[in-house]
Amino acid sequence: MSRIELLHPLQCCASGVVKEKEMSYKDAASHYENAWKFENEASASVGYKLSFNYLKAKKYVEAVDVCHKVLQQYPDYPKIKKDVLEKAWQAIRP
Repeated sequence: MSRIELLHPLQCCASGVVKEKEMSYKDAASHYENAWKFENEASASVGYKLSFNYLKAKKYVEAVDVCHKVLQQYPDYPKIKKDVLEKAWQAIRP
């Protein structure tokens, strides 16, 4: 992998963090989506941040989908069930 290819997901994540701090969750999710795709949906930390920002952006179904993908690969990944998955399910169910 070239240096530019290695920096791309880091740049996406850094941009996502900035947008997250600005409370612009839809924009943050967009940056994390790019990093998630670039990582072939295999990074637990990026998946967590993506699902968290989907939750904050009220994209509950997308948050649940990403949580499931993370948990399939990392069943013991800390906090994703409590912080994101359970809250997204509560928001979906009336």
